[in-house]
Amino acid sequence: MSTTPPFDPPYKMSTVLEDGSVKWMEVRADGSMVEASAPAVVLPAADAPAPRAGQSGQSGRAVTVLNVPFAEKDEAKQLGARWDPKRRKWYVPAGVDAAPFSRWTA
Repeated sequence: MSTTPPFDPPYKMSTVLEDGSVKWMEVRADGSMVEASAPAVVLPAADAPAPRAGQSGQSGRAVTVLNVPFAEKDEAKQLGARWDPKRRKWYVPAGVDAAPFSRWTA
């Protein structure tokens, strides 16, 4: 059974080998595949549920959503905040102390 990805090449895909290691392949526009390094950002599997508001995608632990003015975004980022492009909000990832971000909490 063959599945067609929802996008056109080029793209990278991973395969889990028998020993548990991951091998990355780049699929080129002509359909050929070559061994490649992992992409800079690894997206969750298409069948993985999207994280709900107030949860992280990894462990289900709560994250703190922040109201960071644009002028202060670099400071929030230096403290460890992450940008969620879907919500268009900064947040404190699970496992990071939220106390330094108190001035941006709602």
